[in-house]
Amino acid sequence: MSRSEVVSLVMLATAAYPSAQEKDPDPVVKAWYLMLKDIPFALAKAALVRVCRTSQFFPTIVSIVEAADELDPQAEKLPTAAQAWGEVSQLIQSVGPYRAPVYSCELVRKSAQSIGWRQLCMGENPETDRAHFLRIYESMRNQKQQNRENEKALELSGMAEVLKALAAGWKK
Repeated sequence: MSRSEVVSLVMLATAAYPSAQEKDPDPVVKAWYLMLKDIPFALAKAALVRVCRTSQFFPTIVSIVEAADELDPQAEKLPTAAQAWGEVSQLIQSVGPYRAPVYSCELVRKSAQSIGWRQLCMGENPETDRAHFLRIYESMRNQKQQNRENEKALELSGMAEVLKALAAGWKK
């Protein structure tokens, strides 16, 4: 997204929140440009409209990023822990312990494998297996999202290239 597009987003947000009209928009433009420039303009605008329609407070970067992630049809949509367990429960009933299940995503597969497919199917305490699965899945899901955000932060700040260069130097 270009700087002029970010300016138009800030102006739109400022128009939607009269209390923000009295403040200098330049710091907001600088921050939004740095932290939102990887989001396509149309998606950022849709996210901003959504945030403005649902919040009585001036949009924060995190609220715009979250809305953009939810609206982006190309973004990877990981199932919630409850949805992942529902999938595993369905597979337990339909596949059973002696056939290989096919999962909707890698995270569900890794979480189920960490407990063991036969254990999930034939365990003597399904409530405990369910609790372990939910905890493992949620931990893996959070880690994946955190890694994705860390990569974006490094990329947007310009540090990704510096770290790659440093890593290449250490390999020699």
